[in-house]
Amino acid sequence: MRKLLILPGDCDVLGGTVVTLALLIKGFEQFNAAESLCVLVRTDSLIEKYLHQAGHKTCVKSIPAKHQVEFCTKALQWVNQQPLDYPLLLDNCNHRLLQLVLLRASLHLRLNNRPVFYFFHDLTLSYNYAGYLLRKLTFACLAPLSICNSHFTAKHVRRFQSDIRGIMYQPVDLTRFQRQVGSNPPPELQPILESGAKIILNPSRLNQPGGMNDKNLRSLIPVLSQLRASGHYFHCVIIGQDVSPTQIYTQELLQSAKKAGVVDYFTILPPKFAIEDYYNFADIVVTLAPREPFGRIVVEAIACGVPVVGSCTGGIGEILSHFAPEWMVDPNDALAAAQTIIHVTNNANTPEVLAKAKSWVEENCTIDKYTQKMMEITGLIPLTSKQKELSRVY
Repeated sequence: MRKLLILPGDCDVLGGTVVTLALLIKGFEQFNAAESLCVLVRTDSLIEKYLHQAGHKTCVKSIPAKHQVEFCTKALQWVNQQPLDYPLLLDNCNHRLLQLVLLRASLHLRLNNRPVFYFFHDLTLSYNYAGYLLRKLTFACLAPLSICNSHFTAKHVRRFQSDIRGIMYQPVDLTRFQRQVGSNPPPELQPILESGAKIILNPSRLNQPGGMNDKNLRSLIPVLSQLRASGHYFHCVIIGQDVSPTQIYTQELLQSAKKAGVVDYFTILPPKFAIEDYYNFADIVVTLAPREPFGRIVVEAIACGVPVVGSCTGGIGEILSHFAPEWMVDPNDALAAAQTIIHVTNNANTPEVLAKAKSWVEENCTIDKYTQKMMEITGLIPLTSKQKELSRVY
């Protein structure tokens, strides 16, 4: 029996890519095909702990290594010892040092004719021309078949990778992410709810402003100021990982909120495994990242019955355009964002739009459909004639 081997590009960041990977494992298990999947992880890494905690130990192969480069090198050596018809999926291995590892491994992979796939979860851009050339060379030598998480991502990666076999919108666990009536709020939200404030939620890691995948969290502060100035009582809650030294991104956001006079209505919480408990008590999700490749929090919020005000650009705009274009705003227009938040939370038509949005999520972002498409693209099960035609279109 053939087996799909997955090599993650980062084993120490808990984000949407890891969540998607865990859901793919769950999908294989639901299809009784867990033996057809092997995810390589670095021993004692965050991703290993996350997958073990999620109950996916049987699909995980742990490899001891001091850092990600050593892990990637050892993982590829292990892959080379497996049957040649086992396809390899490189899951967003974008760091420049990993690109060098892949470049060195490309000749062996090509000579052995092993099927190699590359999943682009972001735009894979470099801040300098040398980095771009390295990516161009690596993908030319590796020649993988590619998968993208949105048409927005595909548009950007075509400059160095044209053979895109599919667009796979990320899955959401519809059993886990649903409105739970009568549940108790997380302790951190209790005082906010008792104050009578409506909760603006943004589950997102904290990163450096101005980067290509900037989450634009700083834009939430002027939005909150606009809401307060217009007499609307909202409290913004950000939930995410801050890997900066001494939590500098968190401190900068809190200082900005203090300067704007809204620090008492602005809360930052560390990552939560049970993030669905927080969606359950949110009045609205606001995500204004201008170049987000997909926007997992959009589909998670919709599944939980929470409306979303999001940027009109990137993957967020691409997803919202399918069911709620009126919820899209310029990510840098605080006034427009505030007005849209007020409109969406008070509009009697919002439940109808939410029902339409949820139908779209159920049609396009279920675990079983995502898993089946992955199996088809990677050759574990045959493609239909229609799917073969679509694979030539991307």
